[in-house]
Amino acid sequence: MTRTTNTSSSAGAAAQAAAPIVSLGRRRFLRHALLGSAAVLAVAGGGFAWLRRSPVDQLPVPETIRHLSDAEYHLLHRAAQVLLPVAGSALVPLSQVPVVANIDHMVGLLPAHIRKQVGMGLTLFDNAAVIAGWHGRRFVDLDDAAAVDYFDRWASGNSIQRALSTLVKRFVYIAYWRDPVTWEAVEFDGPVSERWGLAYLGNAPLPQEQGEERA
Repeated sequence: MTRTTNTSSSAGAAAQAAAPIVSLGRRRFLRHALLGSAAVLAVAGGGFAWLRRSPVDQLPVPETIRHLSDAEYHLLHRAAQVLLPVAGSALVPLSQVPVVANIDHMVGLLPAHIRKQVGMGLTLFDNAAVIAGWHGRRFVDLDDAAAVDYFDRWASGNSIQRALSTLVKRFVYIAYWRDPVTWEAVEFDGPVSERWGLAYLGNAPLPQEQGEERA
């Protein structure tokens, strides 16, 4: 069971995490995703099915995961290890924060068409490593240094690469820091919107003074 806050704020967090995919536009993303998949197939040729296999694929997935596929679960679990190197620090270790379970909860709140795009994006992010100079290894099989480099390269790559890198990072960071168990380490006592009972308004525009000039 995930330790999330209320459903409306969780839905808002899910929308925020998925925003990089949404901002690309559905047709544009699908076109690039299909081209990226075709490139993987073309370069790997008949060995692609073999290259896709990983020892990670055989690892069990918790029965509580309802919305992520097994491959998506393993990708996000590995991404959390890479993006949150909290071991030895004052921050709460990953073993005590259900990061991927929290992501699973957020993904379940997304509209079906956005959920489909997120799934395609995660698959492309994982498998593109096969042809990106990583010796036929998916992202889930990269060591820490190579995985960090992969994130860095995609963060400064083309629009699709930047969007997918940001997508993975947002899901991981939001899922970690939204969990109340992480707050004490940074002396955070929770969002004031919940303490004060403020309704979530999404990406509402800032109020303007009457007669204020618009840019």
